[in-house]
Amino acid sequence: MSSDSALNQIDRKTPREGRLVLVLLTAAAIAPFLNKAFHIDDPLFLWMAQQITKRPLDPYGFSVNWSGLTEPMWTAMQNPPLCSYYIAAIGSLAGWSEPVLHLAFLIWPISAVLGTFAIARRLCTRPFLAGLLTLFTPVFLLSATNIMCDLMLLALWVWSIELWLGGIERQNWLLLIASAVLATAACLTKYFGISLVPLLAAYTLARDGRVNTSLVPLLIPVAGIVAFEVATQSNYGVGVLTGAALLSRQMASFRPPWFAQFLTGLAFAGGCLFTAIFFQPPRRWRFWIAASIGLVVCLLLFRFSVPLHSAWAVDQNRGFVQIEGGIFVAIGAGILALAVTDLVQHRDAPSLLLFLWTFGTFSFTTFCNWSITGRTILPMLPAVAILLARRLQQGSQARSFFLRGAGIIPAAVGSLLITVADYRQAASARDAAREFQTRFKGESAATWFESHWGFQYYMQRWAARALDAVGSEVHPGDVLILPSNNTAIVPLPLEKISTLETAEFSVLPWLSTHGRGTGAAFYSSARGPIPWAIGHVAPETYYVSRFR
Repeated sequence: MSSDSALNQIDRKTPREGRLVLVLLTAAAIAPFLNKAFHIDDPLFLWMAQQITKRPLDPYGFSVNWSGLTEPMWTAMQNPPLCSYYIAAIGSLAGWSEPVLHLAFLIWPISAVLGTFAIARRLCTRPFLAGLLTLFTPVFLLSATNIMCDLMLLALWVWSIELWLGGIERQNWLLLIASAVLATAACLTKYFGISLVPLLAAYTLARDGRVNTSLVPLLIPVAGIVAFEVATQSNYGVGVLTGAALLSRQMASFRPPWFAQFLTGLAFAGGCLFTAIFFQPPRRWRFWIAASIGLVVCLLLFRFSVPLHSAWAVDQNRGFVQIEGGIFVAIGAGILALAVTDLVQHRDAPSLLLFLWTFGTFSFTTFCNWSITGRTILPMLPAVAILLARRLQQGSQARSFFLRGAGIIPAAVGSLLITVADYRQAASARDAAREFQTRFKGESAATWFESHWGFQYYMQRWAARALDAVGSEVHPGDVLILPSNNTAIVPLPLEKISTLETAEFSVLPWLSTHGRGTGAAFYSSARGPIPWAIGHVAPETYYVSRFR
């Protein structure tokens, strides 16, 4: 039986069977990563959760050293606290270990896939394929193996849309209010959730052709986010939403020119959703000629318009980054063109919903967020998956390897390999912290380190100290550890420290989402112009010294 025949059979079966298969596949895809080390911003969510267990109404009421200086949590943490409340509930009941928390977070990717399936049932004839396209995408699996707020947002997002579509269709106020409550929860999970309000309003106006009372429940998330802003202003002297917006505005001054920023946004969209290329319907030879010309243009544009700093990519990787960036730009442009084409062909409320969902997320990620990240690309994934499923159903009689469904195999393999690379990257920081603990914990001298992310979490867990550039009091003989691949590293005069020695920890040597000198920067375009990269990946290097 061909892959396409199997997918068609599942699509024709009852929704219950399709949902069950998607749940099993999602759990199976994420299960190998349940012991993933806490990574990137995971520690911020963990520390806030631990604060919540002590003072539930004061989630930001403590200080952290997250950027080389001790600062209030409301300054360091640019996200609302609902995700941390969930972590606090799990941690206080079952513990704070990696497997426990990753297992508890499995509910969010499963919910997101099922929510995409539910929306796709309304908008296309291949909802099971839309669910698979959502699951087997790098941005989804990478985000699903962290305990940050991104998958929680996505799950709340898609179910808010699904309930709203059902409520509008049936004129059911209970469903509309439930949708608005989930939208409020999305806002309190990640500020981008407020985008649901204009998105759902636009869909409703396009469908009904007029303003009506069904829009009233959308005031609930607006009231919720305003109340949260007022509460944090009262408690901490500044609204944390305002603080996040000001940070993004300040960071805008460091961005490249708008066209380079636009190309980088396309590269992130194409790289995070690159598995879309395995599900393109066959076209005539003229299409492939035009696509080839477009690819060459994208390669040249990326090569000559996007700056590639020497700190981002070592010489042996520069060519790889430029080629991969051009390919990702072409895929990203194709994804946006898919949304435009669908709108032009259908000219109805669902096509407008998918268009605004895709373009709104892309525009925010590229031009409004503090940097371009895979995590902010993530919300557009279900819309793109549904657009692809709608496109594929139009050519279901064509004879094509990819169209017959076999494209799911390379999509799954590629996405899992990229997730493995990120898993290994995270594990290297935990391995390093364990080795330094074995080596230095028994000494009377203090152990200091610079940097943050997962390395900071594991170092502090055994009482190593994050160096404060202003407030730390060090003594001769104290140990200092510096990672080569991290941020918030404060240079120290060489006369204050002894000769450096190095320690290396292995990662996947040919694929990276975050490796130094690879150009890969899934978590922030401040470190590179593409979300993942194939090339030479050096081991994670740490420098060990002592204060004189």
